[in-house]
Amino acid sequence: MTTCHIVGAGENSPDIIPQKQAGDLLIAADAGLLFLRSIGLVPDLFVGDGDSLGALPDDLPCAVLPRVKDDTDMLAAVRIGLDKGYRRFLLYGALGGNRFSHSIANLQTLSFLAEHGAEGAIVAPRATITLLEQGDHTFDFTGGFFSLFSLETGAEVSVTGARYPLSHTALTPAFPLGVSNEGSENTRITIHHGKVLLVREKDH
Repeated sequence: MTTCHIVGAGENSPDIIPQKQAGDLLIAADAGLLFLRSIGLVPDLFVGDGDSLGALPDDLPCAVLPRVKDDTDMLAAVRIGLDKGYRRFLLYGALGGNRFSHSIANLQTLSFLAEHGAEGAIVAPRATITLLEQGDHTFDFTGGFFSLFSLETGAEVSVTGARYPLSHTALTPAFPLGVSNEGSENTRITIHHGKVLLVREKDH
């Protein structure tokens, strides 16, 4: 499956640069362009209003956004990727940065992708975040921690192959019961109801 890579202005690292394959799309979301230029990557498209850059780039195709808008630059870039037919998204520079509110907005963007029939992940220097919906999911969690956070009341999950198993356990947004679990090479997470954020973190 081809991938739409979107690079924002939050925390980035040369260790997690987009690995673009044939057919993929690489978008710079506003000041994410500065990071891409610092590592020698040229995006296929710039999306933004230029407020973080100070000026719009004149050497790239641009989707120029108004400064007063409902969408964040990242969400606007996601919409463009969806319109182009992409159904797999990797978001970089989506956490940290100067605006904590944008980190929360980007977490919500994972839910937006799911509601539009696409899958997405936030790739950060020390964590990867995905949205799990109803069904069985199997992972190799060797060498790290994972946490599960409910996005809505009524989420119900089961976990096997982990230090702290769960069986048809209710998760709510008001209590972080699913934080800091330790998995194995064959951890199975079943989402019986609801939407749950999966946060995978390195152990160092």
